[in-house]
Amino acid sequence: MKIIVVGAGKVGYSLCERLVQDDHDVYLIDRSQERIHNLENTLDVSLVCGNGSDIQLLNEIDMSDVGIFIAVTDSDEVNMLSCAVAKIAGVPSTVARVRDTNIAEHMDDTMKARLGVDLFINPEMVTAQELLRIIETPSALDVEEFGQGSVRLIEFKINSTFPLINKPLKELTFPEGVLLVGILRLGEMIIPHGESILLPNDSVFFLGLKDGVDAVEQQWFSNHEAFHKRAIIIGAGLLGRNLAVLLEKSGFTVKVIEKDIERCEALAAQVDKAIIINGDGTDFDLLEAEEVADNDVIIALTDDDKLNLLVALVGKHMGIPKTVVRVGRPEYIMLMEQVGIDIVFSPRLMTAGQILRIVRSGEGVVSISTFEGGKAESIEILITDQSPVAGKQLKDIRLPGKALVGVILRGDEAIVPRGNTEILVGDHIVLFTLPESVTKLLNYLT
Repeated sequence: MKIIVVGAGKVGYSLCERLVQDDHDVYLIDRSQERIHNLENTLDVSLVCGNGSDIQLLNEIDMSDVGIFIAVTDSDEVNMLSCAVAKIAGVPSTVARVRDTNIAEHMDDTMKARLGVDLFINPEMVTAQELLRIIETPSALDVEEFGQGSVRLIEFKINSTFPLINKPLKELTFPEGVLLVGILRLGEMIIPHGESILLPNDSVFFLGLKDGVDAVEQQWFSNHEAFHKRAIIIGAGLLGRNLAVLLEKSGFTVKVIEKDIERCEALAAQVDKAIIINGDGTDFDLLEAEEVADNDVIIALTDDDKLNLLVALVGKHMGIPKTVVRVGRPEYIMLMEQVGIDIVFSPRLMTAGQILRIVRSGEGVVSISTFEGGKAESIEILITDQSPVAGKQLKDIRLPGKALVGVILRGDEAIVPRGNTEILVGDHIVLFTLPESVTKLLNYLT
């Protein structure tokens, strides 16, 4: 598919990387000649220097065969205007990155259609919602749901006391309705087989029926008796404010520490019970005075990666069980995890993943989620009568690349398949796979 991306910032760059990996024909437009020059040797896309809302420039690119237009500059107004111009030029689908929550909240479908924007993406809200789901499951590093919550995929960290280490998977028994679909070891994602073994410090991914996955958590990873739904956030930018509101609505006791008084005042107007402290999140005396050690999780959300790491390590030292850190540079993710941070995330990768779901939705993909900075993906695919797997038993199917079929959604029923399970037209299958296998899988299955 021919896709135009406007904005070569962090989100635009990450998005283009993923789109190229999926073999799309990508045009990246940015007004900065310096940015365009810097990307010439790093991205295999068509680079265009100019204004994404310039109709003459867009006509020169030839909009007749563009499938989707995505505007992700730092300006909400530029993104919406660019999408409006693209829609006038005949592009069937447009996506705008809009950080102002008031814009999306006060626009109905009719207003969006008149504006020419099919979908608004708010990076800070997308990220806050993802974080809320993870934080609400205290023992998990990541959580995704399928089939309206009937199916869960959860990532856990195992330590040296885990009872199942150093044993082949074929000798292990998990709760009914659950598969172990992935192992992350030293930065490498492994699709396991019967001879695979678990080692200390592995991150493991369980996919299956909600009750079965919950049983895995209860049996081996749960520490619910120590979970009091108390959270402290360092940094009250847009992401911090959105997360504080969501946590409060979910019943958490929330404290927020922020150096900027204007941000503190903005957050105070949005929450009812949360405590907002104007201060330095690295001030050890302040943290002790506020009894931060009584919290279940510390979430460092400033714009400074090193500061976030420092704050999280201080929180860990003070006894907070779970640490969550925002990074601007995805290459820091593995490094921070190696020094003991529980959850490290990149908002730009989360946003790029959300947009990628939209791009792939026209390819028979119902939903897609990424894990560990893009090292693995889970995909929910609709099986049509054109799919070569329709009517076949799982044991007779040879999927291209590395992938596991974890669950089949059939109507209101969720099925963990066996070798003799037949895949039917209308089924939704949930796969766990590696990024390099995604395009092959989609081409084969859809």
